[in-house]
Parts: sequence; structure tokens; C-alpha cells
Amino acid sequence: MGTAGPDGGVQGDERSADDAREYARRLRLLPVDQVLGDFLVGLLNAAQVKLGRRDARLLIDVTAVAHEHARPYLPGELTRQIDQMLAQLRMSQVSAESKASKPEENDLNKTPAPPPAGASQ
Repeated sequence: MGTAGPDGGVQGDERSADDAREYARRLRLLPVDQVLGDFLVGLLNAAQVKLGRRDARLLIDVTAVAHEHARPYLPGELTRQIDQMLAQLRMSQVSAESKASKPEENDLNKTPAPPPAGASQ
């Protein structure tokens, strides 16, 4: 919550608005491959933390589909790294799922269906 300023206004709200404008300005200047790379790697990091859970499988699948769509716009080295990370996470997920004893709190209530054929490699 913001603090009252000398004129009775709320400084915290103004600062939040200024921070949001500054973030949007910086984001607008970033190359799209950097934005996509950060997004995809963020999804993969979340999947790694959630290995063995159903939601990890969903994060892996969503990353694969988004990566396939973004592939033509990403540098080759980043694409290779994401492909490697996806392959490793898929294998780790299968292994972790076989060891999972019971569903965890806040996991998905059903196993996600794989993406349609051709949606990802």
C-alpha cells in the first residue's frame, strides 16, 4: 500500500504506474528473440522444478509448441539449447512420474493430453 504524500495523494500508486511505464518502455526496446528466449527458458525452469507432476508435463508441452512456432525467429544456438533442454526434461519427467507416489497439492487433476501431431517435434 502507498503512503500519503504532502498533497494527500498516494505515492505508491504513482510509483507503481511509473514502474509499469518504465518496464513497458524497456520491453518495447528488447529484440523479440530475447523476449521469446526468456519466456521459453522460464517455462522450462518451471517445468524442471515441477518434475514428476502433471503440470510439469503441461509446461513441457506448451514450451515445445511455442518453441516450434517461434523457431524461425530465434538464433540457431538458442534453438539448439532449447531442443536439448526439452529432450532432457522429457526424459526426466518420465522418470520422475514413475517414481511419484501420489499427486501433490495444487497439481493438475488430470494428465494433460499431448499436443496434436505436427504441433511440436
